[in-house]
Amino acid sequence: MNTMRQVALFSSTVVLVFCLMGFECRAEAMSVTSLDFTSGAVNWGGSYGWKLDRLFSQDGSLTMGSYQSMSDIVDPILCDGKTFSLFTSGLSGAPAPSASVNGMSLSVDLSSLYFGWTRGDEVRAWNIGGLATGLINPQTSEFLVSWEHLFTGGLAKGEDHTATFFLQGTAGVETSPVPLSASVLFFVTGLALMGGLYWRKSRGALAGTAC
Repeated sequence: MNTMRQVALFSSTVVLVFCLMGFECRAEAMSVTSLDFTSGAVNWGGSYGWKLDRLFSQDGSLTMGSYQSMSDIVDPILCDGKTFSLFTSGLSGAPAPSASVNGMSLSVDLSSLYFGWTRGDEVRAWNIGGLATGLINPQTSEFLVSWEHLFTGGLAKGEDHTATFFLQGTAGVETSPVPLSASVLFFVTGLALMGGLYWRKSRGALAGTAC
């Protein structure tokens, strides 16, 4: 085996040892694409509280990165001649829903979430969103989040001003491998090459003095 092949073998061995010792060569980055909830609840004593609670108790899905119409999140409900529903919109300049994961912590920007009703050409809508926080299981993608919303007008007149929302279900996620940074790989490989050359040189010196 020539010198370069020996050095290459030594380098590969060192990198492998680093990996086996927990020096991760690759990691998984989790990106949330949707929140598919199977149960939810709303703690609010307002006149529309039970309608909100009924909407959130249905199976539904919140899409990250885009707005959804009045029939996309959950099935609308009919009551008193009105159609009640949930939707997301940039009416107030709020961005489309987005989520971030940090270990087992989950944060979801739901500032563009609305509750409303329609009756013929008549439409009423109220923002009910906020920053939802909670937990996510990286292995099963199960999640639980909650947030509070302070009503400052409309629904707040003469009623409780603060509502608490809960959502539980399974998140739609995409995982992608994150390679070790180029600088770290370069550093490790450089150390391995230097060690290999030093080892080869020492072997040569010992062979020259053996006789």
